[in-house]
Amino acid sequence: MVIGYVASDELISLTSLIPKITNRSDMVADLIKSFQLTDNLEIIEPNNISGLQLTEFHSKDYISTLENYSEDTEDDEKLRQFGLEFDCPPFPKMFRTVCAIGGASITAAEELGQGYYQVVINWFGGWHHGQPEKAEGFCYVNDCVLAIRQLRNYFSRVLYIDLDLHHGNGVESAFYQSSAVLTYSVHKYETGFYPGGGGVDSIGEGKGRGYSVNIPLRNGADDTTLTRVRVCFVHLANKGKPSIQLQDASHQKFRQNKS
Repeated sequence: MVIGYVASDELISLTSLIPKITNRSDMVADLIKSFQLTDNLEIIEPNNISGLQLTEFHSKDYISTLENYSEDTEDDEKLRQFGLEFDCPPFPKMFRTVCAIGGASITAAEELGQGYYQVVINWFGGWHHGQPEKAEGFCYVNDCVLAIRQLRNYFSRVLYIDLDLHHGNGVESAFYQSSAVLTYSVHKYETGFYPGGGGVDSIGEGKGRGYSVNIPLRNGADDTTLTRVRVCFVHLANKGKPSIQLQDASHQKFRQNKS
């Protein structure tokens, strides 16, 4: 089986500009090369996308603000309105970066939809906190939502698996009323821990009721806990019968901590 890997020098350099996590993509790319993983992967050049394609999920005003930002922008109130502060400060080439991220994940979805690959990896995607009208949690664009929307052009049912330490709030809320996308998030859940949602009672609404599944974990999760999580996942996958899976696997990991 040939596995696709969406990557380009531009994608890596742009995502390395993101404040708070600068150069992380450079480090990831270096590790991939060091472990010679590309020997078993087929590199896919990501397609460029426009701001119009980003508005399939994000608001026009938000995308326009990203596109028109410059270091001379003085409208701090407008930047705050769109979440461009604190963990998501504005930065040069911001619009180009979100277009590159969105384009890479849409490319991955398109390759899967066309049947060229059974597995496609985008190690520079997974920005699951992004909201329709604002940046949040280091995420200026929600490429996961854009990829799922693209997959829905080819597949009737999508299973989204989120293994990040933090709840995948942006993706869950995007499909909270949909029965076509089952979201499954395993995350740390403690008082005051970002983003604060993702309890067991968050199960979807309307047609989407029962299609949002959360496994909130507290400190002390161990192998037994994760075995139970796996059993739950297998049950859901068998019952839901998804046509395709999209997984957001973070660099942040759970580890046993009984303190």
